[in-house]
Amino acid sequence: MPAQRTSPQPPEPQLAFAAELRELRRRTFRKPTEDALARKMECGRSTVSAILNGRRFPSWEHTAAFVEACGEDPSRWRERWLRADRQIEEATKGLRTPHVPAPALGGPALQGDALLTAYWYRDNREFYEAASARVRQARSEIRVTYTRRYPPTQYTTRASAEYFRTILDWAGQDSDDERSVRRIIGIPERDGRPDRDMLSWVRQHHEASKDILNYEANVLRWTAAADGLNMALIDDSVVFLAFSGGPRQKLNGFSVEDPTFMTYFAAYFEQLWASLQPLGAYLGEVDGAGAP
Repeated sequence: MPAQRTSPQPPEPQLAFAAELRELRRRTFRKPTEDALARKMECGRSTVSAILNGRRFPSWEHTAAFVEACGEDPSRWRERWLRADRQIEEATKGLRTPHVPAPALGGPALQGDALLTAYWYRDNREFYEAASARVRQARSEIRVTYTRRYPPTQYTTRASAEYFRTILDWAGQDSDDERSVRRIIGIPERDGRPDRDMLSWVRQHHEASKDILNYEANVLRWTAAADGLNMALIDDSVVFLAFSGGPRQKLNGFSVEDPTFMTYFAAYFEQLWASLQPLGAYLGEVDGAGAP
């Protein structure tokens, strides 16, 4: 486990992680004192103060104890801690930091839990690596959309291929959990005819996934000559939003961990899902109409 770090000028990721811990403590019904936190973390009060002020980056053990003392599940903070630890290491070496915390979203008119923290991903690799990591940690439900002009097989990054494979692997794992994956696939159409490349891919995808009991896919007929906004909703905790650009490989986005933020996108997903046709039924209809 990496040693605790101190610095006269703490790197930005360290300060951002401290701000998240302070916000967690504020949201706790009975805000634990620094003395209470020190007892729980088995450290001195000065250490707690240094962590909360951003002067020291906590070990995972201290972080887990802090989160538990504030009434949350430490496992939900594991990826945050790993991300911050990686960012700090990159920053101290003078390298580019892969994830940059966004400024808090809020203002004078927003109160209570309206304060949000977003994590920005600057390119295809960063986004898909982070999303794959969260998929592996999922407990029960994954809801995703794929509405792009080209099938996933035409994107060459290893990270994007791994992301698609990870979702199917997660759905197909033997588990006592009640797992569910639902994917909305946008299939581009022109003059009522589906795109040949996308249609070929969804046929392959249907064959690969039709026997996975925990996996379902519905089809959105997509007529816009542009990519849609794509999202991944993992359990009830984190939303990933992806934005693509002109070149095929261009993609970036951000993630937000907030149950209220999640509800807006979950409601939209459920509305969309209910109106769409299952992939198998869509392929039967297309094949019956003699599509290529």
